[in-house]
Amino acid sequence: MAIKTRKIGDWLSANGQAMTNASAASMKYYMTKNLNQIHDGIFIMYHRTSDGYPLMVKPNDWPSLQLSGEVADGVVVFEGGRHIVVAPTEATALPWSSAAVQGDNINYGNDDNFAAEVTGNNRLAAMLDFDGRKHTDAIIKASSADHVTNTTSYAPGYCRAYSRANSKGKGLTAGYWWLPSVGESLMMYANALKINYALSLIKGATQLDLDSWYWTSTELSSQRAWHLFFSGGILGWHDKVQDKGHVRPVSAFLR
Repeated sequence: MAIKTRKIGDWLSANGQAMTNASAASMKYYMTKNLNQIHDGIFIMYHRTSDGYPLMVKPNDWPSLQLSGEVADGVVVFEGGRHIVVAPTEATALPWSSAAVQGDNINYGNDDNFAAEVTGNNRLAAMLDFDGRKHTDAIIKASSADHVTNTTSYAPGYCRAYSRANSKGKGLTAGYWWLPSVGESLMMYANALKINYALSLIKGATQLDLDSWYWTSTELSSQRAWHLFFSGGILGWHDKVQDKGHVRPVSAFLR
């Protein structure tokens, strides 16, 4: 019995199926279109080695710059008229402080009623908090021998000491980073997949852990600070001393 062969295209047509011939040009167009969505509002910041000038580029332009010797400061996220620079690396198990301490006078509690919304003492107020740098300044200032916050063993101090510098020592160095507020952390959460794509292009970077929670600089009380679970966007709080969480410093397009 002879075996008959048939072109796959003819078979598909005979059975009511369609097969298209995609050209390299058309495939490139759609791949680029999808990549543009990944890049939307996301940049990689660096300080140019030749003159220390701060610049930012789309992620797809970064690999060639990195090969030429440039060092990334971090991933820039633009959203709602605000921006932050997300550090390329993080700490994974730090407490917030060594003892109960209130860094800022503002208390973002969790009384979810209308009166509390008006006064700003609830979860909504915490979500609208974008003052991470101000809070970190206050938390570091409140550090003492009795309640330490300003060393790299604790979330605020780790962020304040964080540094990214190129071969000439230019970049977002120590003092230019802070522990993000709840609002700033929500910016990271909302753009986590895009941030992680950009981080994957930076040598030595670690991606955001989408299965863990991160400390914020927004305080609930002297004993507790707000945190954000990146696994489901759950906003809550942990004990500043006993609980250990992830810490990802943030900065801004500075210097």
